[in-house]
Parts: sequence; C-alpha cells; structure tokens
Amino acid sequence: MSRAMQIGHSIRKLTKIFNVIMSKDLKELGLTTPQIAALGQVYFGPKTIGQISEHTQLSYSTVSGIIDRLERDGWLERVRDEDDRRIVWIKKTEKIEGLKEKLHFFQESFYEKLLADLSSEELDTIIRSLELLTSYLENKEG
Repeated sequence: MSRAMQIGHSIRKLTKIFNVIMSKDLKELGLTTPQIAALGQVYFGPKTIGQISEHTQLSYSTVSGIIDRLERDGWLERVRDEDDRRIVWIKKTEKIEGLKEKLHFFQESFYEKLLADLSSEELDTIIRSLELLTSYLENKEG
C-alpha cells in the first residue's frame, strides 16, 4: 500500500472512530451528526441556510430539512433580516447553551482522557503531522 493510501486509510479509520464516539453522545440527545454540524455553525453567530450549506458541504435542500427539524425541536429559530426581508437568519435558542456540557467531545477533558497514555513527544508529533496535513490540503484546495 502506498504512503498516500496509508494516510487515506488512517483518516477514514479515525473518522469512523470519532463518529462512533460522537454517536453515543448524540443518541442520548436525539441528534444526528449532520444536525450537530448545523448547530455548530450557528453556535457563535447567526448564519443563512446557504452559509451553513457551504460550511458543512451539504446541499441546500438537505440543510433546509435539518433546520426544519432543529427548529421544530427548539434548538434553532429562523429570523428575518430587519434590513432585507429576503434574508432569513438561522439563530441558536437558549436550549443550545447546555449542549456543550452534554457532549463530551466538545470538552477539553474528553481529549485529555482519550490521549492520556501518549507521551508529550508523541502528542507533539501528532500535532505537527495533523497541522502539516491540514495546511497542505487547505493550500491544495484553494
């Protein structure tokens, strides 16, 4: 197997592991991975469905359906722009504030426990490698 394939395989394997970990937390809250991605987009400020779609790389119609369900369940609300009524902002509600404490993978202590058995040198190597790969792929994408 080539080095590039090994990297691809490792990324897929890590993604699968984190999805399993995340799904346990999300199941307790009745949320899906795409729903948490949408919630994460509006956590720090309102966004349009188009902006959420672009950042999550999900289609506009898919995001619209996700927003419908999250709004129905009280996580988000739609608010028309005061200056341009054609624009609809998706905003978080108070319900979302308690979410961070309930989702372990948003807490620093979760990662501290998860990686506790690695040495400082191993952690530094992982950080450098991930930063290198991320930077390389961002430059390649742009």
